[in-house]
Amino acid sequence: MMIVINILQNFLGKLNGSSERYEASTGFSYSVKVQKPETGRRFVISDIHGCYHSFKQLLKTINLQKEDQLFLLGDYIDRGPNSSGVLNLVIKLIQSGFQVFPLRGNHEQMLLDLEGQDEEVIHWSLSRNNAIDLLESQGKIRQTYLEFCSRLPYIYDLGDYYLVHAGINFNSRKPFKNYEDMLWIRDFEVKEKLLQGKQIVHGHTPIELTYIRNAVKNKSSVIPLDNGCVFSGEYAGLGKLLCLELNSGEIYEQTNIDVVEKEKVAS
Repeated sequence: MMIVINILQNFLGKLNGSSERYEASTGFSYSVKVQKPETGRRFVISDIHGCYHSFKQLLKTINLQKEDQLFLLGDYIDRGPNSSGVLNLVIKLIQSGFQVFPLRGNHEQMLLDLEGQDEEVIHWSLSRNNAIDLLESQGKIRQTYLEFCSRLPYIYDLGDYYLVHAGINFNSRKPFKNYEDMLWIRDFEVKEKLLQGKQIVHGHTPIELTYIRNAVKNKSSVIPLDNGCVFSGEYAGLGKLLCLELNSGEIYEQTNIDVVEKEKVAS
């Protein structure tokens, strides 16, 4: 298992020379700059939330290649039926040599915050979030997942885009170093001068599909990408897992099929 983690660490470690802050002892970087690939595409997916089958099908639809870059905006776990499956697939893609750039979401941070807690607290929290599958047989969180999440950065700077999980707090003294708000903020207002022509792509807050399509079409300063895949059938306008190709502006829409898969198992 540690081999997989070292692959992620080494992969992200190649970028650390251009990061704003780097902790050499852990292989962790808060902020990472990523250059545009010479030939490949640039895909962004947010808030998978345990929807393993939907995620896998979306990857099949975009026909991900090793020259492409795939950016994941966090919240791989909780709520959906297969949190461990999503994490295992992300790790497997990295292990197989795909250029996958995972970000930290607030749910990964919450998982990290459980480390060292009593087993009862851990079990209660993961049960509440439908993520018991993140536990090993001894009732502890799998170390592979903790190691993976602990190395996830908070923001990617692509030169023309900022990618974050929740957003950027432009009312704070140092917006691009306010990492806590990058995990939790909602309804943030942009200061265009500070963006310097870049766009922000984020997840965290489920947004109605028409609004997302218009934001992409109009090349808005802020593009939300979370359509609440895990909330399929619960709220109108939500329920798809989206993938934005940054170079073309094309949006790939994947209907939640994990609900269907769950119903098959139940029947």
